[in-house]
Order: sequence, then structure tokens, then C-alpha cells
Amino acid sequence: MKTAPTLTFEWLDEAHAEGLYEGFSDEQVSRWTAEKLPGSLEDLRREFAAFNAGPPADRPEIWMNWVIRDSGSAELLGTLQATVFADGSLWIGYKLVRSAWGRGIATAAVQWLLQELAAHYPGRVVLAAVDTRNLASQRVLQKCGFGYLRSEPAEIRGEATLDYVYQYTLTHAARTSRAGVSAP
Repeated sequence: MKTAPTLTFEWLDEAHAEGLYEGFSDEQVSRWTAEKLPGSLEDLRREFAAFNAGPPADRPEIWMNWVIRDSGSAELLGTLQATVFADGSLWIGYKLVRSAWGRGIATAAVQWLLQELAAHYPGRVVLAAVDTRNLASQRVLQKCGFGYLRSEPAEIRGEATLDYVYQYTLTHAARTSRAGVSAP
């Protein structure tokens, strides 16, 4: 029987770049995303610092970015993102280092994120896009209660692709920690 991963979540900042640089430099980690591999550790630090600073003043958005940490080993396992765009849409995303794949970490992290968002945005619809070839992420979203909404054209580093867009409606629940997942 699998045990639930024990995770903690911290606001992402540039100091986390060192712990994620090697894992995020793996081509397989970004295979199904439009993100480019970090060119250097300093590039990833700058990217994380920009995420931490939030959107430019002329973009009425809310950026929320967390790092996922294994509570036992203190290893950084990946990142979670949630963005409220100017049109009011709320999108999420996540990225895990390859050593975290297949261990229930993505599912536990997305469940934590949905609980965190429900406390602040009850009743809102959350959207997530996943490349049609990324079966593992499709399963994560389905396990977390997301339903298929639509397909839409996408692009990954110049290649025309297709995304599935999933949706989930946040319900307000008492803020309690799920088994194996602790809140910040």
C-alpha cells in the first residue's frame, strides 16, 4: 500500500532556484510544456525572482507561486502556480522534478492547491491546460476532480500541439490539512 507523501509548501523565491535547477534542466520535465529549459542557474534565479515580485503594474493579475518540498528529506520537488487573470479566469499549473514522478506527489500537491484556493476564491472555476500526449497529468487532474472542458490549439517551442482544458469548481471548506500534506 502506498503511503501519502508528506509535503510542505513555501512561497517561491529566487533562493529555491539552486534546489530545482538540476531537475528543471531535464528536458523530460518540460517535454509537454511551452517553457524553455533554464539556460543557467542565474537565469532560473531571475525567473523565480520575477515570479516572486508579481505581475508588472500594467497587468491586473494575481500571481501565486509555491515550491513543493518533501517534509522528510527537505528536497525540493517542484513548483505550483495559480494565476488570476484580468478577465477573472483562474488557471493553475505545476511542474515536478523527474524523481518526484509516479509517487502521488502531483496529486497531493494539486489537492493542497485546490484547498488553498478554495479558502480565498470559493465558488470560482479553476482551469488547467495539459498537452493531449501528457497522460500522467491528465490522470492527476482527473484524480483531483477536474472535468474535461474543451480542446484548444497550443504550441511547444515552435511545434503546433493540442491541449485539453480541464475545469474544477472550488467549494469552500474548513481549512484542514489533508493526510500527509501540511499547509504553510
